[in-house]
Amino acid sequence: MYRGFLLGATVSVGAVMLVPGVATALGRAGRPLARAAMRTGAVAYDEFRAAAAETYEQVEDIVAEVREEMHEKREAEMQEADAEAARDSD
Repeated sequence: MYRGFLLGATVSVGAVMLVPGVATALGRAGRPLARAAMRTGAVAYDEFRAAAAETYEQVEDIVAEVREEMHEKREAEMQEADAEAARDSD
């Protein structure tokens, strides 16, 4: 039992001594990884914004076309109603 305790204590002390070194190494390695992740996120955001703007523009075009078609249909119906009223008055 004494040997197991001694081994456990030695490993614990070694781990505690290594933690600052490991934390520093992870910090140095983590910074470029964090920058790369942020850069990837920024690029993805810019691409998404461009795609969303293009989609919005296409939707605006479709809405304008539909409104124009509705206007033309309304005009045609009004002309047809006027022509029918003119025939009925004769």
